Amino acid sequence: MRYFDCTKFDYKKFNITETSDLIERDKAAYKHSFQQWINSEIDNIVERKWEIENIGVVDETGDFIRLIKEAELSYSLGAYFSTIALVGVASEDLCRYFAEKQGHQKLTNHSQFDRINKLNELGIISSSVHSKFDKIRKIRNNCLHFNDGFKSQKRDDLKIEAASCINDLKSIYKELFSSFNGKYKLGTLTTSVIEDFARQMADQTSFGDTLNTEEFTMNLRYFMASEFGEDIAIADSGAQVERTGLFVVADIDTEDPMEISLLDLSVGQYVIVDLSNEDMFKLNEQNVEVNCSIIASITSVTNHQGITADWHLKNVYRVK
Repeated sequence: MRYFDCTKFDYKKFNITETSDLIERDKAAYKHSFQQWINSEIDNIVERKWEIENIGVVDETGDFIRLIKEAELSYSLGAYFSTIALVGVASEDLCRYFAEKQGHQKLTNHSQFDRINKLNELGIISSSVHSKFDKIRKIRNNCLHFNDGFKSQKRDDLKIEAASCINDLKSIYKELFSSFNGKYKLGTLTTSVIEDFARQMADQTSFGDTLNTEEFTMNLRYFMASEFGEDIAIADSGAQVERTGLFVVADIDTEDPMEISLLDLSVGQYVIVDLSNEDMFKLNEQNVEVNCSIIASITSVTNHQGITADWHLKNVYRVK
């Protein structure tokens, strides 16, 4: 079986000096080829993503998170060797981070084998965590040394090992660090979770995150269900939803796009409502301003996830 590495055409061999347009043409052709591959693989990519277990929200993070996220993306794309290698490195970094946090700085200089044995001996990690750490270590070593036994594995067997490694590491992370989590209240959800996610989306903290509004909505739905027992997917796609209640005006943005931020006092949650010129006339007519209380009716049509997306103002009355 040959290795073909001939994607970029070498125009220098043909003494062509004006190559920029030709190179851009070739890049466009490769982009088309890559899009075709993504389109043909998208169902498999999503299925593999669903084979990776969720562990919810963990407040405590270290540099190992960047490796875990890249490993998740690698697994979703079917890059199993990369997944195992990344999980192995992330596992060692996570273990060192945990040992230091528990006051065992000296263990950070030990091998992973000695470190997990000592932590287990001291009763700092459970036998289950020790077993998972050790399994990841062995698989990672086989991968990096690329011995004959590892090379000869069938792709399906390699897939099983890669999935096991990443799910075991995430369960270790959850078990070791979930005790550091804070307690969330509905009224503080915006600042404690939504703003954190927005910062990560803006800063692009980790390669492997989708980190767009679509994934944000999916993460928020999971978080609300796990923390508060509420499913924010309230109806089928395209359903008309209306809320009427008492709100406090948190902010009014008169710049395009015009919006009003409302605090729903019944649930302690904020909602952003899009405004038209007609809506602005209604607000001015009612003398609505920041920090005042209003009774309002707002409407939305659920998106393809069954979640309310854009809210619009129907009626508004100032009460205080």
